[in-house]
Amino acid sequence: MKTAVALGATLVAASAQAEDFEVGENTTMSLFGTIELKYNTSHVIDNNQGDTESESGYEDNGSSIGAGVEHRFDNGLTGYAIAEFEHDANESDGSVKEDVAFAGLRGDFGEVRAGSFDNIYTAAIYDLIDPFETASLGEEVVSEEDNQIAYYSPSFDGFSFELMARIKGDKESETGDNDQGIAGVVKYAADTWAIHAGFDDRGANAVEGPNGEFTTQDPVYGVGGLVSLTDDLGLAARYSVQENLEGSSDGDETAFYGASLSYDYGQGTVYGAVQEVDPDQGDSDTQFAAGVNYSIVDNLYVYSEYGSYDPADSEVGEIDTQYEVGAVYEF
Repeated sequence: MKTAVALGATLVAASAQAEDFEVGENTTMSLFGTIELKYNTSHVIDNNQGDTESESGYEDNGSSIGAGVEHRFDNGLTGYAIAEFEHDANESDGSVKEDVAFAGLRGDFGEVRAGSFDNIYTAAIYDLIDPFETASLGEEVVSEEDNQIAYYSPSFDGFSFELMARIKGDKESETGDNDQGIAGVVKYAADTWAIHAGFDDRGANAVEGPNGEFTTQDPVYGVGGLVSLTDDLGLAARYSVQENLEGSSDGDETAFYGASLSYDYGQGTVYGAVQEVDPDQGDSDTQFAAGVNYSIVDNLYVYSEYGSYDPADSEVGEIDTQYEVGAVYEF
């Protein structure tokens, strides 16, 4: 039951229960947040023989608070800004860290946004099979979500596209050079189905090589789609390829094949997903997760999820299976 809030139709990744305040004839401010708590039990690979150890905990699951502002100009354009921060609702002295913070301008031309926000490739491709609160399946490495500038086109009879650049100057980049990365997404949406294609060249995602040198990541690309089988039943699928760094133990590339199914039963949703992670070298992983949520009132829901991730026995510290129950209160 992941939700979103918009100042107008733009501001995202917050709560459907945002409080809006008119602070001027053309200016609106919003305050929003969530309290998210869970009890999680995980079975983690404990040694190279593949033995697992159970770990349990009562944890925060990404509680947040945020604010946004929107100003409507006389020329038809709308400017906006949003900042959202995560905090630990279980800790009296827990840290607070920025989750997203960006500003933008939208109008008939589309939308331009700058700051830190969700990667457009992840939103268009991976999120098709990720309805989960915590039990998400494995995903490819994409560009980090900072130093970004993005353009979102309007819809042209169902077609739309998005472009994003990540800019790391020599003052910020780990390589000491000016590093730029780009990502792009193309979408087509019909009444009951949609198809997406995208790539992220990860050109500003620096990693340290075996000799201490820094290099940027190779690209990732994928396609996906979704269809409403009935008013209550939805199906989605995706295929992605991650180009691996030279010398990777996974070989030249790793492929991801995934599908998800969700059913709205009125008071909530039953959902599940399955995915095959297939590297060039080594064994493939068959991952599965399922969950159900129930809406108690408009701004409070509970959920339960289970995930099985099939890691190799040698991947000490990786989660083999997990189960959790949790609650999300939105305000």
